Amino acid sequence: MKENKKEMFIVGKRPVLEALRASYPVRVVVFDKGKSHDAVMKNIFRLAKKQNVQILYRDESWFRRRFHQLNPQGVVGVGDVFTYADLEDLKIKKNSVILILDRIQDPQNLGAIIRSAECAGVSGIIIPDRNAASVNETVVSISSGAVFHTKIVRLANLSQAVDYLKRKNVWIVGTVPNGDVPYFKIDYKNVPFAVIIGNEGEGIREGLIKKCDYVVTLPMRGHVNSLNASVACGIMLFRIVEDKLKNGEY
Repeated sequence: MKENKKEMFIVGKRPVLEALRASYPVRVVVFDKGKSHDAVMKNIFRLAKKQNVQILYRDESWFRRRFHQLNPQGVVGVGDVFTYADLEDLKIKKNSVILILDRIQDPQNLGAIIRSAECAGVSGIIIPDRNAASVNETVVSISSGAVFHTKIVRLANLSQAVDYLKRKNVWIVGTVPNGDVPYFKIDYKNVPFAVIIGNEGEGIREGLIKKCDYVVTLPMRGHVNSLNASVACGIMLFRIVEDKLKNGEY
C-alpha cells in the first residue's frame, strides 16, 4: 500500500546508500557539489551509476533551504513513496521475531525502533494506519535507511493482526510499565514471538493486552519510572535474540 504522495525524499548518506543497496526505486540522487566524497559518498555514486539513477549537483544553500530540519550530509535521494507490505508477506519460522507497534506517534521514535528492529533481524513490523506515525522522510532518516530492509505492514486493525499471528503459532508478548513478570523470566526459545510496544503515553490498549500470551515489564531501579519506547523495544528484541542465539536458532 502506498501513500497518496508521488515521491519521497531520502535524506542523508546512510539512508540513500541503504535505499540503493536494497534496490529501492530511487529516480534521482542530488549531491552537494561543494562537499568532497568520502567512502560512503563514493559508494552512493557507484551504485547510482550502476542502477542508471539520474545524478544532479546543487549548492549547499539548496540543501540548507530544502532540508534544514534534517541532516542531508551533502546528499539526498528522490524515490517512490514507501510501499508497505501485506500481512501475508511476513515469513514466519521458529526463530521469527515480529514487532507490533500500538500507536507510536513520534516519527523519531518510530525511526529509532525500525533501526533497532532491523539490527535484531525482525521478520516484520506491524503498525496501525490511524493515530500513529507512518513512514515519512523523518522516519527514513532516523532509521538510517533500515526501512528499506524491513517489511512494514500497515493495518486498520491490530487485533485482527494478532489473531492472524496466533493462527500461525506465534506467541504474543505485551510490555507494560508496571507488571508482575520481568521480561527476562520468559523462555523465548523454539517458537516465534511477537512483541507489542505501546503508545508513548498510554501504553498498549486493553483489548490487545487481553490477547497476549505473556505480559511482561522492564524492572526499574531509578527515580524516573519510564523508558523511551524505542529503548524499551531494543531491550526486549535483543533479549529474545539472545535466547534464540544460545539455542542455536540462528
